[in-house]
Amino acid sequence: MAFKRKIDLQGDVFQGISSVFAVKNGITTTTNAATVEDTDIIEFPVSEESGFNFDTGSPSVNHFKVHGLQADWVSKFTPGDGEVKLEIPCDNTDIMDFCGFTATETSITLPTDVTVGGKNKVKGKTYASTQKAVYLGLLILNDSEDKVLYIKKAKFMAQIVFDGSNKPLCVTMTGSVAAGADADAFGVLEPDATE
Repeated sequence: MAFKRKIDLQGDVFQGISSVFAVKNGITTTTNAATVEDTDIIEFPVSEESGFNFDTGSPSVNHFKVHGLQADWVSKFTPGDGEVKLEIPCDNTDIMDFCGFTATETSITLPTDVTVGGKNKVKGKTYASTQKAVYLGLLILNDSEDKVLYIKKAKFMAQIVFDGSNKPLCVTMTGSVAAGADADAFGVLEPDATE
């Protein structure tokens, strides 16, 4: 690699989020290439404040010292635990299904003096609060929409969070990179100039 100055690297960063796309069961690559079908992808409306976090994990260092020497005699590194987190503000059934929740149709008839939207009957989709793991691939489009942060496959557990604050009801997805040992586990991708 040729020597480069910082001015040569200017703009060579991934910054901001325009869109977050999730791919069911992760992105399957063959010789480092993949095609994503319409039926396997959905756009997640992630919140601006703490709505997306990707961290490959901070390693821990075990130091072994000997008397009379300030530096480590030897040290051992333990790889860190990475984490991917999404906060998706919604109660949309497509997103709930995508996040691993199974819907059931439910209706409730209320007392005559209790109304919702002027009606005494409410109906909709309900879910069990049991959590199950789901695998998703992620494509995060930067704010200038000319680069994509690609995460091949992450294993998530979804939870529903609503605390009555200024935040709406959210599906919070917490997980880790499931294909971390793959050579194409994550990366920043740019438009293919040959296409």
